Amino acid sequence: MKLCISILFTTFLFVSCAVQPPANKSGAASVANTEKNRQIALKNEVTEITRIAQKIEQQGRAMDSYRALPGADGARQCAAVMDDQRKQTADLEARIKNLPENYNARLAPIIGELNHCVACAKQAIEGCKKARASINQAIKEIY
Repeated sequence: MKLCISILFTTFLFVSCAVQPPANKSGAASVANTEKNRQIALKNEVTEITRIAQKIEQQGRAMDSYRALPGADGARQCAAVMDDQRKQTADLEARIKNLPENYNARLAPIIGELNHCVACAKQAIEGCKKARASINQAIKEIY
């Protein structure tokens, strides 16, 4: 009898340990929602970054009027605009560096092209063309 009770108790112990408690469905759903919200926030950030890159590129094209100004006064005016644009580009670069590698790798090359685009050099428009092409390519790859 003791042997039978001992076997039943041991069997009960093994069976009760082997049964997994039911999954916390609300906890699993919460984790899934958190990840989904993180992905949405990330896509929104990438969208905002590409929008800003497009704006900087357009502003670089608009700098042609400053590039055409003659003399030292024209150069000073262009340099002032260029400094402002380069600050925006640096801020954008910092945001890109905070992105995961798959986004960072696609967007980081745009920064150099934007810097050429907002320069006061006569050939800056070539940088704008390259920047626009890179931005469009990144948008295609990401979306």
